[in-house]
This record gives sequence, structure tokens and C-alpha cells, in this order.
Amino acid sequence: MKIIAHRGGMSRGMQNAPEGVRLAARYRVDFVELDVVKKSPTDGFCCVHGWGRGSDLESCLAEMGEEMGLMAHLKGSYEREDLERLLKVILPQVPLERVIFASHGDAVLRRLHEISPNAQLARFGLMSAISAMWEPKLKPWQYCLIHHSVLLNCHVKALQRRGYSVMASCVWEFRSRDSVKRLGVDGAFVNLYADS
Repeated sequence: MKIIAHRGGMSRGMQNAPEGVRLAARYRVDFVELDVVKKSPTDGFCCVHGWGRGSDLESCLAEMGEEMGLMAHLKGSYEREDLERLLKVILPQVPLERVIFASHGDAVLRRLHEISPNAQLARFGLMSAISAMWEPKLKPWQYCLIHHSVLLNCHVKALQRRGYSVMASCVWEFRSRDSVKRLGVDGAFVNLYADS
């Protein structure tokens, strides 16, 4: 099971910041999740950690461990030009095969798939995962990210039979990592704390 450092559980002020990425590298997690937003149409990208606060995406990427992957959670709307600029920021730091681009929106993932057909894509949400189980053609994403509180073993198995990898998101005090692992998921977002 792949472990993704979940931004929400890191110690206050560390999520989506270089310090949080260093913490994830210290724990040797498989991926670190960063919430990526556009600063402006021309000013690049940042990782948000609170109202009006953010770190440059480049400074977070610079702290990644050599083998660590990136779960780039794309927040907001991204046009083709935005995605092309984003790839130019991420790919010099992290190879494409170690990046998963995640979104709550189909349009963003479809645009990214058109630009970079080999990019690994992930879609958040139970409803999109359920629709993926019944549609005759696979969606452009390979990963379904579903909140652990609504995830059942039957969902996991059905999606895996359709060729998707399933990640449990927001794994914290409601279920232990072990119980989520028993669901048969391919990965889980877990919380990291500096004092653990």
C-alpha cells in the first residue's frame, strides 16, 4: 500500500510548506500531497496553507526526497496554458512517472490528458468513482481518491477490476491505517506529525 503524506494532518503551519515536505521525506513516504493553486495568470503557482498564506511550489519541490512522488492536488480551474506552465515547473524537479495529478474536476484532468497522455491522473470523489464503475470506457484517470468514511471493500474491488487504483483519503483517527489497508486499497493519505 502506497503512503501519501496528507497535508491536513501535518503539524500546524507545515502542510503545503517546505517544512512539511521535509517531514514527509524524513518519514520516507511514497508521495507527498501538495495543494497547488495559481497565483495569477502569469505569476506561477503556490501551495496553500491557510487563508492568504502560501509557499512557492518550487520551494516545496526542492525539498522532496530522491525517490518520493508528488500528488499535485490541482485546486481551481486550469486552462490548457496553465497546465503547460505547471508542467514546466514540476517536471524539471520531479520526473513525470513520479507525479500524480489530482483534481475534483473532470475538465482539468481531460485537458491534462490531452497535453500529456502519459501523465498519471487521479479523480477525487465517490460519485465519480461510482460512475466509472458503470461506464463502458475508462475515464482518462487511473486513480480514484475516495474519502475513507464512505469507502467499502466492494467499491475497491469493483474499481480495481475496471483497472483503477483506489486511494483512501483523509485517513486519521476514525480508522487506523491497518483497517483501511484491510479494505484492499492501493494507497492511503495519512497524517504526519513532527513529534511522532
